[in-house]
Amino acid sequence: MTERRYRRALDEVERLVVQRLLEMTKLGASSVAYKLREKIGKALKTCATAIQRALKDYNSAAAQLSPPRQQLTWAQVADITTVGGFDLLRDTRSDIRKLEWANPEHREATLLYLGISGHNEEIKRLNFEIPRLLTFMIDDHADYVRAIRSHISPSVSGLPLAHELSTQWQLRTNINCCIVEQLVRTSRLSGFTGSLLPSEREGREVDYSICLPDWATDTLGLEIVDDFDEAEETQNMDDDLVDCVMDQLFI
Repeated sequence: MTERRYRRALDEVERLVVQRLLEMTKLGASSVAYKLREKIGKALKTCATAIQRALKDYNSAAAQLSPPRQQLTWAQVADITTVGGFDLLRDTRSDIRKLEWANPEHREATLLYLGISGHNEEIKRLNFEIPRLLTFMIDDHADYVRAIRSHISPSVSGLPLAHELSTQWQLRTNINCCIVEQLVRTSRLSGFTGSLLPSEREGREVDYSICLPDWATDTLGLEIVDDFDEAEETQNMDDDLVDCVMDQLFI
């Protein structure tokens, strides 16, 4: 009967602790509304009271075993943030306390190893994605410039669309500039193995009549090497697109 009482008390404490962890996870979600946060907060208070009562029953039952089992305090339970950190799992119905994974130090070392392995895979993926991102940003810049040019004409009907495109182009240019600055800071970290050089999209030819965006030339130091003279003649063309659109729009 003593062993059975202890097992029931153990199950109750485990259930309440897991319930508390789930409620804390909901509370940390960014999409939770204010009223729901209040309800979750009240549920956590109720759960805390229930855990304290369950701890008393558990400690009473654990003290009657031979040998006595570990006593638990509210402070120990309150510090638990993951189910894996719940040391009571060592005392389940099958005695697994002597297994390697039951040792907290071994579990922590395993999590550290898996984290490092995951970081290495993430670095490899980022080294592949960074050039793709830069390629997309440059191609997107060229598409906007080409679209704005096509709508700048004596025909007044195309000017509103050109104005809207130029506004979106400026916004995306500012965002891309911030992204590139972050990538440059990242490249200066020790251990960086990636590249800040864009590639060419398969099936897409480079339009040398469109100069590179300012963030590509000023921040990354890129330049167009082929047909350089032609690109140099149009260096200021993109910067004048917005002014041209605005002048024609308000004539």
